[in-house]
Amino acid sequence: GFVEVLGKIPRIRRQLSEIEAWARRERPDVAVLCDYPEFHFRLAARLRALGIPTICYIPPKVWVWRKNRLRFLAENYDRVLSILPFEEKVFAGSGVNFRYVGNPLMDELPLSTSRARARELLGVAPDVRTLLLMVGSRPSEFQYHLQPMVEAAYRLRAKFPGAPFRVLAPLPATADLEEFRRRIASVHDGLPAELRAEGELDLRISQGDAWLAMRAADAGIVKSVTSSLEAALLDCPHVVVYRGHAVSQFLFKHIVRYRRAISLTNLIGSEDVAARLVPELILEDFTVDRMVEEAERLFAESAAARQRMGFAKIRNILGSESPSQRVAEEIFDRAVRSGEGST
Repeated sequence: GFVEVLGKIPRIRRQLSEIEAWARRERPDVAVLCDYPEFHFRLAARLRALGIPTICYIPPKVWVWRKNRLRFLAENYDRVLSILPFEEKVFAGSGVNFRYVGNPLMDELPLSTSRARARELLGVAPDVRTLLLMVGSRPSEFQYHLQPMVEAAYRLRAKFPGAPFRVLAPLPATADLEEFRRRIASVHDGLPAELRAEGELDLRISQGDAWLAMRAADAGIVKSVTSSLEAALLDCPHVVVYRGHAVSQFLFKHIVRYRRAISLTNLIGSEDVAARLVPELILEDFTVDRMVEEAERLFAESAAARQRMGFAKIRNILGSESPSQRVAEEIFDRAVRSGEGST
């Protein structure tokens, strides 16, 4: 978001100066700047002035907006390494020293764990209809996503009266579990009487097991960015959601004016912009009713099967070779060149 970062600007500036001072003193052979473009662009320019080779790992999304940043990447980075296959076309002919190295999720995710085994580990019976809620890891995501997503879960349960219905809510390590539980209780108290009459949700709150939860769930409501791709690789049918500060949403809609998909699952899995593999509910589409509508469809076998066919295609596109090994090779190569130049 735009507004969300404003209060952190003084700390960001202080950290930028501290890193520059360290680099001037220690003279590293190579600097690897990972993601976080607004900060790292400023740092890359300072490191370039010090003569320190730089590698950009996970470049900014120039295909969303500000394509003028391609010139900066070409002039200030010795190598740009991408984890998204479609970016090869974006960077072609730009002058950027670019390489697609593969996606690190292929190294990290428990892809060999079966759905049955994941359910066993989480204590979920095979016949229990199971919904995944991925609220997000940032405080702003927690603030904007939690209440409507939990209300949607209550309303979805009402769609299947008398049937066992469980909700998995894996949270990041930084989440305040007590605050989460307080908000859950608040949502329950504010529900219509007919929904409260069914009692509280069969809700499993946890930390550190999001990937198992994705593998185990029948369907998910998942906040955008990396979580959607993780869910796809782990074969969890889902709908993508995202909400931010009202000012951030206004800027995204009217200044950035990005009209393509936001989910990595859609960007990798579908060449047709209009034919999205997973539904996306952002801006004014992020409502309880729409979440219920889209998630209910995913409990039908036909809709889930369609998504899983697309997920298999994505796994094939990303391949099985280790991207981490390729990145390590690139870093080593630049460090060796730097060392040779200084002797």
